[in-house]
Amino acid sequence: MIHDQIKNYFHMKKNLNRSFSRLRTRQNEKLKNLIFYAYENVPYYRELFDRNHISPQSIENADSLRKIPITTKKILQSLSLEKKTSKKVDLSSCVRITTSGSTGIPLEIFYLKNDYSVLNMNWIRPLLVYGVKPWQKRLEITGPHNIANKKKWYQYFRLWRSKGISIFNQPSEMLTELNSYKPDVLYGYSGSLKLLAEYSRINDLETINPKYIFGVSDLLDRESRNSIFGTFQKEVIDLYGAAESGCIAWECHKCKGFHINMDTVIVECINNGEPAGPGKRGKIVITNLYSHAMPFIRYDLEDIGLLSGRDTSCGIDFPLMDLIEGRSDAFIVLPSGDLLSPMFFFGIMKPVRNILNWRVCQENSDEIILYLVPDKEFKSDTDLLIRKRIKDYIKENIRIRIKLVKELEPDKTGKVRSVSSSVHHNWY
Repeated sequence: MIHDQIKNYFHMKKNLNRSFSRLRTRQNEKLKNLIFYAYENVPYYRELFDRNHISPQSIENADSLRKIPITTKKILQSLSLEKKTSKKVDLSSCVRITTSGSTGIPLEIFYLKNDYSVLNMNWIRPLLVYGVKPWQKRLEITGPHNIANKKKWYQYFRLWRSKGISIFNQPSEMLTELNSYKPDVLYGYSGSLKLLAEYSRINDLETINPKYIFGVSDLLDRESRNSIFGTFQKEVIDLYGAAESGCIAWECHKCKGFHINMDTVIVECINNGEPAGPGKRGKIVITNLYSHAMPFIRYDLEDIGLLSGRDTSCGIDFPLMDLIEGRSDAFIVLPSGDLLSPMFFFGIMKPVRNILNWRVCQENSDEIILYLVPDKEFKSDTDLLIRKRIKDYIKENIRIRIKLVKELEPDKTGKVRSVSSSVHHNWY
């Protein structure tokens, strides 16, 4: 296993220097192998292909994937393990993880150990690109389930050392750990990084400044980025991924976009059943090329993003995503059925003063609730200003309720989400 991890590490690094055509050729090979493997060994995919008269031989590249119907989390949750996992795999020997469950019931996932190793290496890739050295220390703010209870073999050689802090800890506790551990790399849920920065600023506290900051899991608006930069004097580098696929893409400041890890995952953006063109918003659908124990083929991540048609300018030929806008349930559904991106509310709230934090929630299409955490200088007419700013842009008949609260409670996964909606919208 150690030998495989070392091999995967150097293969991951080498792919950064490969041409797009060579990467695409290898991607197609991996895709065809996965399709044949899933058809032969996973009952769900055999039935899906046969029911839709799809031959495995007809899936030769990312474009031909469109023949295959999209699979959702709900579908996989409804299936028995025997239906959705490979009959050639002993599940007891697999790595077992679960999704965060931020949209409902968590999904249990199984990976072959080598597949899991490859996907894990892609979380390291952006660190290497930005200059992080293997011997530098990392402080990671993450879910309790991600905090290791023992060292990895390479950490005994003082390589890729890390210390985990639970996202359920208070900002004061996080700051104490930060100042005690003195990490080179601050890495964690972006929402928690924002809370940590704001706590430090509000309380006028001095902090150790890490050399690098990497954010995962949450959508960061420009104000949050500025807050983190103002505290730590470092730009945040966003990483985008999921339990179903590992690291999907990572922010490239030179290219002004996100490089897609095309050697491990194929990314599509779908709107109204068709591929969304470059720069057009769509639901993110992935095919994980390293998911043999439990394949993810054209799987709906329930996120919204935009693919880019631009060439890269940094010397790395991995294709670009222009923007990841967050989860589909972060889009507000108006009475007409039109959608409001969560970015709309970041723009609305940007000039509003005397607010420590805010959150928008929607349970019905004709109403939104805005929770505000006021500071000591909060003015009573602030809610009128917010209502006016929203109504200036939204011409539809929608109620706006504003509630003052002492603090925003994270959801059950520990994430602090700025915008959420439980109103259904069909992107297909």
